[in-house]
Amino acid sequence: MPELLQKSYRDQLVTWIGKTCHFRLLYKISRDGCSSQTFHQQCDDQGATVTVFYNTNKTIYGGYLSQSWNSAGRYINDSKAFLFRLQYNGSSNPLKFPVSNASNAGYGNGGYGPTFGSGHDIQAFSGQINCSGNVFSLNGGLSSGDSYNLNGQTVHTLANNSLKVTDLEVYRVIEGQKQDSPWREHLEWTNETMQELKETLLDYKPMTETNVSAANILLIGQTGAGKSSFFNSVNSIFRGKIINRAVTGRSEHSVTTMYRQYEVKDYSRKQFLNLRLCDTCGFQEESALNTQEFVFILSGHLPDCYQFNPMVPFAPDTLGCIKDPDLKDKIHCVAFVIDGSTVDDMSDKVRKQMKDLRVRMNHRGLPQVVLLTNIDKICPDVDNDVTNTFISITVCDAVNKAAEITGLPRDHVLPVKNYECERNLKTAIDILLMDALRQCLDLADEYMDEQLYRGSTEKRKHLAKD
Repeated sequence: MPELLQKSYRDQLVTWIGKTCHFRLLYKISRDGCSSQTFHQQCDDQGATVTVFYNTNKTIYGGYLSQSWNSAGRYINDSKAFLFRLQYNGSSNPLKFPVSNASNAGYGNGGYGPTFGSGHDIQAFSGQINCSGNVFSLNGGLSSGDSYNLNGQTVHTLANNSLKVTDLEVYRVIEGQKQDSPWREHLEWTNETMQELKETLLDYKPMTETNVSAANILLIGQTGAGKSSFFNSVNSIFRGKIINRAVTGRSEHSVTTMYRQYEVKDYSRKQFLNLRLCDTCGFQEESALNTQEFVFILSGHLPDCYQFNPMVPFAPDTLGCIKDPDLKDKIHCVAFVIDGSTVDDMSDKVRKQMKDLRVRMNHRGLPQVVLLTNIDKICPDVDNDVTNTFISITVCDAVNKAAEITGLPRDHVLPVKNYECERNLKTAIDILLMDALRQCLDLADEYMDEQLYRGSTEKRKHLAKD
């Protein structure tokens, strides 16, 4: 689940707190459930915290305590506490409301969620609250007490008169500058890097001995994860402008209904790259992927532009079937495309489909990677600047989760951002996309090299028998 507190609001809170610090998410009701018990399990005795409400009136407000939450049933004395409002009706409107009665700054009660002031000024909730339609109707209250100086405001204007929230987050406040050491080594975010990657992909050729003219990379994943968008994004880089050649969309049913082997053309050199991005139907919750049809794809039997028909699955006698495929027809690398914003919610059914397919790929020795998309949707810092990808803890957590789900090594999970709403190409986005594609080609080369070795070994065995 993404952290919602964007960088500009974090910076404002740091200014109000008055010392160098950074934030680490402890509790989030859309992820952890809205329960006083869970809140205290995850937030008690954690030191200074910031509690942030995101209500349905597009208002962001909350409170800061420099002292720990507790479950002791007593008030928390804190002379540094304050309430705040960061956004009002969707517009930035930062206001700070300092504590005026420090002895009642907060209230620690095992049956309550975050509670500020006597009375109480803000009581989030008690017990457990269920989500309905992505909204939590908190059962706490707003009451103008005497614990905070509201500077002419009331708690109702502070909160825009609503305890209906889409989310509530509690962050631990950690002293000192956030360590921006990357969780993975990465290329420099420069135009020179982007150009070098582009040249590497333009100059790529499979090994001559393979008699393969283009590496075949199969994109497969859940419906709406961004398979076709990945091709469109790569194609845009080499076209020099953003285009949408493959049909994309977010539908319950797969937008892709045809097996395609997309070629990528560089319009400055007027040449095609020596690779093909192969697109097939996405995983769907209500229907399982035809495993035998998938095996035909891996083995190179399906022709380009084959139209899938669930009533008449592909078979060896299907018109256009490649009867005796060789290495150039087969898939050389498989890329699972996984939506980083929904990786936590992937159903058991889809996970099983992926696991079953991996068994068949592993049997063939096919290399696999994960293209982790929509990383900008899970981290505000990455949304603001893609160069934050490898210092984002949220993206790192999503990479770990995708690795756990697929059983692949972490370094085979490649975070990318597809072009969606952008009007112009961006260097950092290009670097992520092209570096992921380069790693796919490296693995494809290893696979082809292994197939050559196996072929020559088999040939020697037959000669020895003769």
